[in-house]
Amino acid sequence: MSRIPVIIDCDPGHDDAIALLMALASPRLDVRAVTVVAGNQTLEKTLNNALKVLSFVGAEVEVAAGAAQPLVRPLTIAPEVHGESGLDGPIL
Repeated sequence: MSRIPVIIDCDPGHDDAIALLMALASPRLDVRAVTVVAGNQTLEKTLNNALKVLSFVGAEVEVAAGAAQPLVRPLTIAPEVHGESGLDGPIL
């Protein structure tokens, strides 16, 4: 079975961190790159979160930062849900 090459675009908080881990573990997907945007937290924090998650599992995947804010509205982050880092809770 050939693996499907994918690029994952996300804003890593808890939900996207788990999605990244599941995609990396999938025998059907070949994760080629990860792009991140601001969302659950600022771009700086979501980029750091993606790098931490990928490093935690030893994944050697290209990572690129994308948009620091939405195109048509102001950025609204959710530190009350995802914590100040966007991944508060477990220490990675």
